[in-house]
Amino acid sequence: MTQIDGTINNAETNAINNDKNKLEDQLLSEAYDMIQQGVFDIKSEMSRELSMHKIESKKEVYAEKEHYIETVFAVVKKQLLNFRKTESYIDYLAKCAAKAHEKLGGLTKIYVTRTDLEIMKRIVTGVEVKQDLRIMLGGIIAENDGLTMDFTFDKKIRTEREKFEQRIDEI
Repeated sequence: MTQIDGTINNAETNAINNDKNKLEDQLLSEAYDMIQQGVFDIKSEMSRELSMHKIESKKEVYAEKEHYIETVFAVVKKQLLNFRKTESYIDYLAKCAAKAHEKLGGLTKIYVTRTDLEIMKRIVTGVEVKQDLRIMLGGIIAENDGLTMDFTFDKKIRTEREKFEQRIDEI
């Protein structure tokens, strides 16, 4: 073999080795990119699953909280409905009317439930007593010249429920 043949063979071998190295580098680079994409996809999927679990957990906690609150306030509502059947309730209505009369400087209208219409008409005189469908649990809404005071159990329940929910949220 001649020196030229050896030089050509070395040049060919070097070219082949360079092509082989370039191909290996390209394949390694593509493999690295594929691995990185796979890692990214796995992290994204795990993040989505974690987010879904967090959302589901929050929904469960919220549902449990709502159930707890509903249970507590169902008992309170039942007690209020039982209270409405007592003589103390009639005294309560009279005290509310007197307080409203004092604070509002008189009374022009009092709104009550249908079942409290006749009771209230016996308690107050010279005041228009009307049914208000918004009042479900009892009590009165008193009015004088456009000013009102709400002594309904419905309002008290809403207010106490809001406070109760805030306290639970703080826990």
